[in-house]
Amino acid sequence: MGALYSKNSRGGRRVSLFGQTVETALAREMDDQKIRYQPESLDILMEKTHFSKFELKYLYQCFKQNCPSGYVTREQFIAIFRSFFSIHRLSDASQYAELVFNTFDDDRNNRISFSEFAILLSLFSKGTLEQRLEWLFDLYDCNGRGYIVEEDHVTVCRAMYALVGVHYFKDKHIPAMLRRHIKHQFLKLDRDKSGKITRAEFIQGCLSDPNIITSMEVLRSVW
Repeated sequence: MGALYSKNSRGGRRVSLFGQTVETALAREMDDQKIRYQPESLDILMEKTHFSKFELKYLYQCFKQNCPSGYVTREQFIAIFRSFFSIHRLSDASQYAELVFNTFDDDRNNRISFSEFAILLSLFSKGTLEQRLEWLFDLYDCNGRGYIVEEDHVTVCRAMYALVGVHYFKDKHIPAMLRRHIKHQFLKLDRDKSGKITRAEFIQGCLSDPNIITSMEVLRSVW
């Protein structure tokens, strides 16, 4: 019950977290108890990640402490992401959090298991540049089509600008200068001018751009 409630500092009574009513929280916790996630064995995770057994045990203890059910729901992930990455009062990290969540949720069940979390965390912290670019492609490939179209690029740009509190995209209006910039970046990667960026085109184009490589190294240092 401690994962869902905290004590009111004045009256000592319990209040719901994550904006849930008491009744909703209780029902949800009972459902969670029926479907608690069992992680893969350490040996299997060691094969899938670059982590040692000691590192995986430590990560699992931290994960389990914050997520007793053994997984993070989409709503919980967005709430956590917003608490860390809302830079100021105009920031809206929820759109970018949605995109990042989708790259973690490999089986598309709207939950992140410890295995999914550990595998992607390993990629960020210890993976090769090509592996991290594979992840970036998945971030842009919002609908899982296997290729990126220009509107996918717009979706990611919208999320990134909202993250830093710049809201250029009200009522779906995009300033002409920004639209030209997006199209220019898209055409640089769309080498065969098909209107679609394949995974191979994306990775090859990024590897030839020093600015993107620098950005990926910064991302690695953050994780």
